Amino acid sequence: MTVMWFGLAVIALAGAVALLYVDRSRRDQLGRVRQMWAKAQGYTYAPTDDQLISHFHRAALAKLDDAIALDVVRGVRRGEKFVLFDVEETSTIVAVKRPVGSDVDIDLRLKSTPPPREKDMELLGAIGPRVVFATDIEIARRVCDQRMAAFTESVPAHVSLLWSESEWALGSVPLSSTGRDWDAAIDAVARLSGLLHVLPPVRNRPAAPRAEVPRRRPDVDVGGRAPNRPPAPAPAPAPAPAARQAPRPPVAAPVDPPRRPSGPTPINRDAERRRRES
Repeated sequence: MTVMWFGLAVIALAGAVALLYVDRSRRDQLGRVRQMWAKAQGYTYAPTDDQLISHFHRAALAKLDDAIALDVVRGVRRGEKFVLFDVEETSTIVAVKRPVGSDVDIDLRLKSTPPPREKDMELLGAIGPRVVFATDIEIARRVCDQRMAAFTESVPAHVSLLWSESEWALGSVPLSSTGRDWDAAIDAVARLSGLLHVLPPVRNRPAAPRAEVPRRRPDVDVGGRAPNRPPAPAPAPAPAPAARQAPRPPVAAPVDPPRRPSGPTPINRDAERRRRES
């Protein structure tokens, strides 16, 4: 009996090792395919990214802060900046950067998909083959027009989830998708990003910090002493105060002598008359 259980354990261990080997080989093959696709399109490829998934918290990426993004591709397609990556044993994610972010997040998923797990997502209603959830259903109604209805009809079926988070629009496709599926998913998410431009922009955006003006340190030499500088010119001596002169006595104004009358006086006239009579 013991030998039988031991044999079963060996068989189970061998099966687990085989599955791990197959899974590893499959992952390596997917990585090589992703790398060749990125190179052919002129994108950049990285095997892993430890911090990428932590930037997203909704839909297929809810509560996956510790997960690692695999086979990450970054690039620009038709003017839209995007990043594509795999979440191990989950799905392939496409994220397109939006020109302007919003505080209102929207979720578009197929009717056969379970509702979102986030508590702040409220049901708005069905539009085409998809169901709409939003963090603010009154504002989200602005997006649900004829253009959105036509868009939901044209989205490929393999893009099961579409949603927005602040400055990103995202979509989810199966891990088994191919390069053609990735191109179609990027185009679909980029179209969603364009339709969401009617949402109000992010409020209370933190102001950019002011650049500090570096303080100038005094020039010092290697020994920590101030370098020899030419002595500063001595200040010019202040001019001596002028000697004070004694006050001069006031000069009296000249008095004109009494003026004598220019005409003949009465006495002179009498003397002149007597002299003429004699």
